[in-house]
Amino acid sequence: MSQLAPTILKPQTTLPYPLSLLLTAESQEKWQMYENILIACLKTGDDKSAFIALEGLTTRFGIDNERVQALQGLYNEAVAKDDAELGKVLKQYEKMIDEKPVNMPIRKRRVALLKSMGKTGEAVKALTELLDVSPTDAEAWSELADLYLVQGMLSQAVYCLEEVLLVTPNAWNVHARIGETTVLMANAAEGAGDKLKLLSEAMRRFCRCVELCDNYLRGFYGLKLVRFLSCSART
Repeated sequence: MSQLAPTILKPQTTLPYPLSLLLTAESQEKWQMYENILIACLKTGDDKSAFIALEGLTTRFGIDNERVQALQGLYNEAVAKDDAELGKVLKQYEKMIDEKPVNMPIRKRRVALLKSMGKTGEAVKALTELLDVSPTDAEAWSELADLYLVQGMLSQAVYCLEEVLLVTPNAWNVHARIGETTVLMANAAEGAGDKLKLLSEAMRRFCRCVELCDNYLRGFYGLKLVRFLSCSART
């Protein structure tokens, strides 16, 4: 896709917006393609084409558009040469959030940047603040669960994943993740009774996962693992 960028992004008219709409096609698919090209070019190091795609989106939707602001931030992160420049991007995010606390795309970019910089504690704090503003954001709860897992805070991770299920109750992969996290808790349990109780809960999660999607292999692998660990705990 990034190799096709110069052809796709070639200007079709020199008229300013909105007069340019008279000579060019206007569709949601077109601008989704621009966004995909932007991300693909950043991944392949074609910053020039990425900037052209970003410029097109900015011209069409305006610099105040929250999604465009997030893409602008993504571009700035990608072209940053060192931690000092990333720090400037982070400060810009914080300034934008102070001006508009409900700017969710920028809040999520800030979390992603903190995570990439290795500031896990600050990323957790940023996510909890985001969830105070938007408590039904399943993506944010899932990301917070991952951060808790990295820190070994298993019960907190399970709590976050259960919050995800409140929003998407039929997400079989989330049931499997809860089962896997519960298995980790069982491995850390000291008493045999506590371990078996946790393994029983893990089995219930894996069974629900398989019930919702009978070809999701991680659910079946989880059941086999729980069976093996249960036999070991009893002996």
